[in-house]
Amino acid sequence: MTAPAMSGDSICVALGGRQILQAAYVDAVPGAITALVGRSGSGKTTLFNVLVGRRRPDRGQVRWLGTRLQRPSLPYLGKSGLFFHPDCPWLASHLSFAQHIAMTSVNDWAAIAEHFQITAWLTRAVGSLSEGELRLTELAFGFALSPMVALLDEPSRALEPLHRERVVHILHEYAQRGTAILYADHDVEAVRQTADRLFSMEHGATRPVAGFKDRPLTEWYHAWPR
Repeated sequence: MTAPAMSGDSICVALGGRQILQAAYVDAVPGAITALVGRSGSGKTTLFNVLVGRRRPDRGQVRWLGTRLQRPSLPYLGKSGLFFHPDCPWLASHLSFAQHIAMTSVNDWAAIAEHFQITAWLTRAVGSLSEGELRLTELAFGFALSPMVALLDEPSRALEPLHRERVVHILHEYAQRGTAILYADHDVEAVRQTADRLFSMEHGATRPVAGFKDRPLTEWYHAWPR
């Protein structure tokens, strides 16, 4: 199998006396779409925050392009080819998509907006967009930078069916270009349509679920040894 572009191995995090992550492992492989599923509160967002350096683990390691990072940092990772899409808004609310793109080296922003089907609100301030419009705009901005790795926390949340279908197409397109995509989501149908690989998370621990598309949904969340 292709070596992971990014991984978190044996990640442990305790908060307020409670173990949030217990030796969790997850990775992103070039050219593949990997989904991370688990109930709310199982630790998915905490694990993502450890991967990008927003939270320091008690134990474990993060590897980026084959190198162990002593202290992961989002600015460093962003400059090195990571697109991190958190579960909260992150674009400047007073600027439009066009203004955001103008601050990058991307020149064909109009074509990108058309490709993501967001041309209708290209010049609107980000703060005036609905939640679904905003998330699609954020995805368009991140993928416009041609990342090596895309780490996405609930990318399909609040999207209308047509927009969700567009996101599924975009994820496949960038994976075919070689991007390593890892995302967490509660949208089962989106996972079935997009994911090549699946990690299940329960009580802060993870494990891969082989053949997940042919297994009942309960085994996605409870595929654990008894």
